[in-house]
Amino acid sequence: MFFTKTLIALFGVATVAMANPVSRQVGPTTKCFFIMTPTPDLGPDGLQTDINFAIGHTLGVNFPNTPLQDDNEPLVRHNDGTYDVTSVISVEGQSAEDVGAFVESWAGTTIDGIDAEWAVGAANCV
Repeated sequence: MFFTKTLIALFGVATVAMANPVSRQVGPTTKCFFIMTPTPDLGPDGLQTDINFAIGHTLGVNFPNTPLQDDNEPLVRHNDGTYDVTSVISVEGQSAEDVGAFVESWAGTTIDGIDAEWAVGAANCV
C-alpha cells in the first residue's frame, strides 16, 4: 500500500514537471526571412549547420556576451542557386524590433559561415 501511494505521488510530480516545459527563448522573438546565396553551394543538407553558425555568429559579434537564440527552418534551394532562409531570432535584453532592424541591415552584405560565405540578397523581419 505504501509503495502504491508513493508511486502515484511520484507519477503526479513527474506529470506536473513534464506539463510545464521551460521555454528556450531568451527574449522577444522576431521571425526573419532571407534570400541568400552561399559560396560554395554545398546543398541544403550540407549548409544547414553552416547557416546556423553564420546567423548566430553575426548576431554574437553585434551583441557580445549576450545570450541569444537562432532557430532556423530547413533551407529551401532554388534553381538559380539562391536559398530561402527562415529564422526565429531572440537576443536577451533586446526588443524584437531592434533585433529585426539589425538583421534587416544585412541585406546587400555577406555573412561568414564555417564553410561558406552567405551573400544576403534580402532580409525582412516581422
